[in-house]
Amino acid sequence: MLKRKKVLAVLLAATTCLGMLVGCGGSSSGGQTGGQASGGGAETAGPDTYSMIDNFDVTTLDYVYNNKSSNGDYTCNFIEGLLTQDNHGTLVAGMASDWSSNEDASEWTFTIRDDAVWSTSEGEEYDTVTAEDFVTGLKHAADSKSETLGLVADLIKGLREYSEGTGSWEDVGIKADGNTLTYTLTKPCAYFDGMTTYSILYPINAEFLESKGSDFGAVTPDSILYNGCYILSSLVPSQEVRFDANPNYYDSDNVHVQHVVVTYTNGEDPAQGFNMFVNGETTATTINSSLPDVVAKANELYPDNQYKSLTTSTSFWGAFNWDRRAYALFNDPSVSTTSKTSDAQKADTKAAILNANFRRAVYAAYSAHAVEAITMGEERADDVLRNTLVPYTFMTTSDGRSYGSIVTKELEAFVPEYAGIDLNDGQDAWYNPELAKTFAEKAKEELGDTISEWPIHLDVPVYASSENQKNMQLAMQKSIEDAIGDYVKVDLQFLEGDSSVYYSAFYNQPDGVSNSIDLVFGAGWGPDYGDPLTYIHCFDIHDGDMLNYSGINYESQGQDDEQKAALEAIGLADIQEVVDQASAAKGDERIELFAKAEAMLLGNGILRPYSTNGASLTVSKVVPFTAAYGMYGQASYNRVPYFKYMELQEEPVLAADYEAAKEKWLAGE
Repeated sequence: MLKRKKVLAVLLAATTCLGMLVGCGGSSSGGQTGGQASGGGAETAGPDTYSMIDNFDVTTLDYVYNNKSSNGDYTCNFIEGLLTQDNHGTLVAGMASDWSSNEDASEWTFTIRDDAVWSTSEGEEYDTVTAEDFVTGLKHAADSKSETLGLVADLIKGLREYSEGTGSWEDVGIKADGNTLTYTLTKPCAYFDGMTTYSILYPINAEFLESKGSDFGAVTPDSILYNGCYILSSLVPSQEVRFDANPNYYDSDNVHVQHVVVTYTNGEDPAQGFNMFVNGETTATTINSSLPDVVAKANELYPDNQYKSLTTSTSFWGAFNWDRRAYALFNDPSVSTTSKTSDAQKADTKAAILNANFRRAVYAAYSAHAVEAITMGEERADDVLRNTLVPYTFMTTSDGRSYGSIVTKELEAFVPEYAGIDLNDGQDAWYNPELAKTFAEKAKEELGDTISEWPIHLDVPVYASSENQKNMQLAMQKSIEDAIGDYVKVDLQFLEGDSSVYYSAFYNQPDGVSNSIDLVFGAGWGPDYGDPLTYIHCFDIHDGDMLNYSGINYESQGQDDEQKAALEAIGLADIQEVVDQASAAKGDERIELFAKAEAMLLGNGILRPYSTNGASLTVSKVVPFTAAYGMYGQASYNRVPYFKYMELQEEPVLAADYEAAKEKWLAGE
């Protein structure tokens, strides 16, 4: 995930597994100081280069097609939409200078600013940004079957019909008239302005798109135009990515970081990020509390500079493959992803995964605390734990009930065994070895003769080069087998090579049927707008953003009868009915229905939330709370940050200064 998957595109749990949180990856190269960037830009008092490490390769620059945070974290720095966010998360003008809606928020009008231009990868002005560019962008999203089309397909009038070939583009509810852009929606949507921060609504220049053809968005700097803060200057897969401030950006005075350098890491050395920071090679680092040498050196060098970063709105969870058909990597069939030795074992696993009590058993046996302690340390492991998909406090009803409290009440009614559960962040609410045994016994009884042999074998991928990831997966294996080893055998699949090999098993595959694992604790999602649907839509039975992660094709990819039957068997079809009711509701009823839908997702064992981002012990040269902020959209938490507004300083931030800045920031100053 991630994200957007932020997203979120696009935000992923594999990020947590590799210890590569924003505070950890980031870093600033030591020798470059402030001054005026060539070609124009903000006058900076501190360093002008942000350097960091990351373990993801960019797989596409087609920002309206993509739904993966590993790509979107980069492109959000290259492309700007209608609106963006400031350092308090307030929506502010982006490509639109002003915006408004009609009385019921079913029609939105944006005025495109007259000083924004497209730039080439060489920094040359290509054309002005126009309202028509947003029309082109949405049409390209529909024509390319964007991975995030489901976000707006049923919201923008006529878009679903056009994308399915039953309607014409002229009937789609997006029109450009001079510098005025108008969206006509199928229903009122008070948060549509926030949705414009997400990449599927970004602009594309039609002439450039036509000139590139199928090469638009290829992984080369010249495959796209740039209207945002930065221009991609170089990209060498599995080595390095560089981008520089866009000299033609209309708001260059708020771009203080002039250069960004991202160095690839395979995660083999869990102390790499910290050691690079000590050597002046990166801008920020986290302190891995499970590494005594790192802790000792951090306490020696930075006794007054360590602070705990904020948690975020990104949620990570574990999920099964509900209809596994592949047992090797889609892009290299010679790489096996299974330890199963017979077709009977494969059939047993598939049958067990479709049983709700089996899924509940595995999730109750999973100790998120033990896994997170690998990188966070025993004392701080719970700081990052999350127990809901939509954050507990994401919304509140008019009478003061938090979203999470409603989920809890609905869950207890849906599955009585969960009575008394506390779903607040900061504790391992789902871990219950005794309850895991109870669920496993029920599953065995229910499955009866359909299972030829117990225990059930579950293939789980491991990024073999990463020491952190190996240790986290071993902790996961131990917790599950210690609790229900008579029922479940976790077979770790150690995938050698760079991260692209690992992610090909469950994340970068082209469709659901190419997913070649049984279970991964590694899905993640950050919100695209301020409504629970942004999370819940991940499990939409038609085009849910995370269906591929669980082995199911989107309908546009050819969702066959066997897959539809799997969705019925796990209860997603029933949940979809509640989601559809919630989508049509308003106010408290909307919150309550989405909370009910989430309770059904959790209670059916369709996912098992376990963590969020942040809560990391951090040492950084980023001036606190200068960067753009958002609970959703372009400025929400990224592995590779959104750099607009961010300022750097020469020396690591003092923890006392961070806390003082946080207090002011929380007060809205």
